[in-house]
Amino acid sequence: MTAPAAETTTPPLDSSPADGGDYSAEKRIGRLAVITLGWWAHGGVRFLLAAAMLYYGFAKLVLGQFGVADAGDALITQGEMSPMGMLWRMVAFSPLFQVLAGLAEFGAAIALLWRRSVPLGAVIAAGSMALVFVLNLGYDVPVKQISLALLIMALIVLIPWMPRLARAFVGRGEVPRGPLPTLIPWRPLARVTDILGPIAALGLVALIGYGVSQMYPQRTTDESAPAGVWSVQEDTAEPAVQLADDDRWSRVAFGSTLYGDAAQAQLRLASGDLLTGQYRRTGDTAVELELRPLREPGHSVADYADTEPRTLTLGVEERADGTLHVTGDGVDLVLAPDPSGSMLYDRGFSWGIRPDDPFNR
Repeated sequence: MTAPAAETTTPPLDSSPADGGDYSAEKRIGRLAVITLGWWAHGGVRFLLAAAMLYYGFAKLVLGQFGVADAGDALITQGEMSPMGMLWRMVAFSPLFQVLAGLAEFGAAIALLWRRSVPLGAVIAAGSMALVFVLNLGYDVPVKQISLALLIMALIVLIPWMPRLARAFVGRGEVPRGPLPTLIPWRPLARVTDILGPIAALGLVALIGYGVSQMYPQRTTDESAPAGVWSVQEDTAEPAVQLADDDRWSRVAFGSTLYGDAAQAQLRLASGDLLTGQYRRTGDTAVELELRPLREPGHSVADYADTEPRTLTLGVEERADGTLHVTGDGVDLVLAPDPSGSMLYDRGFSWGIRPDDPFNR
């Protein structure tokens, strides 16, 4: 948090009724102490708010909070998604949306740390957190209380400037000058904190930025086979008597965005069941999949992570015609590219109108 201002409107301590002073020295000291304590409480709230906004802002700027939409997540249907999962996929699909949201939160934090721009930072933070709170309510994200608390904190920080804002929007006449946060009214010490405050603020920004950047694994891209969405073209396995027991492959999706050495993967069985997880390239023509059924309601994150995954070690041979021959762990099949299944990721952006616009499916 930046250094306190040295400005104060408190009358000098040696004034008296004879020279125009309105208060005794004791009362003026008491009033100054109350005002200073109020600014310290205010400063504590805005420090916590700024730290939280820095954290969430950086998490979006590095595309870490929501990740990046990837073909390895292509097979799940809308009906299989949770409300939170739908929101996460929607935001992950647009890095532009994530970066702009991150810039709003990061900018609010920077403004909160500089005393002359505190009201601007509080207004931006309040607007951002109001939107986040509505999204958390609408998509049942389990941090509703946190976003509400940050919204309330932003409004608390804005309290000293609310009369000016009200007069600017609905009042008439000149808008008076707003208050300036003053944590230390003693000028000699304020000269020191005027220098140390900005340094401390920059240190906080750097510390949180570095910490958030280390939270998420390194992200790389590998679009070589088997990355993409595939449907089964040939299969040597015999179908089960009952469709519900048929565990032959129907479609499979391999992601191209690697987090560390693993990327997303999904497998749709002939029975309709969906397995989801990740895969690793273990050689030029080999991959290892770790897949689990979809998490069920009431199943905690810890319990779900403890369930034993279905592990498949497969050989993948890319053929000249663009198909894949996949063998190993009881499968021997040929996969063909599924353009319909990857349309969301292949469609791309166009500024102009295309022949098939509006393309809404």
